[in-house]
Amino acid sequence: MNVDDVHNLMDDVAEQQEIANEISDAISNPIGFGQDVDEDDLMAELEELEQEALEDKLLDVGPAVDNLPSVPSAQPAAAAKAKRVTPAASADDDDMKELEMWAS
Repeated sequence: MNVDDVHNLMDDVAEQQEIANEISDAISNPIGFGQDVDEDDLMAELEELEQEALEDKLLDVGPAVDNLPSVPSAQPAAAAKAKRVTPAASADDDDMKELEMWAS
């Protein structure tokens, strides 16, 4: 082994040592921990994500039901009773007709 080989070997060892130091620095300083995080921004983003999840859940209503009851063709008994004309309602109608004739 001559002096040039020893010099080359020392250069290789120094280069490997630099690479090992770079790797050690990268591992010991995780990315993102040195940055300041705004909690208001994080809360706003969380609320947006929760709103999206809620909207997705509300839009997933399932299949439509085809076996609904048919629409009744006759009027309900309560509506038929309400349409009966009472004497007071007849008097009101007469008063309205008289008012219309007077206005014309």
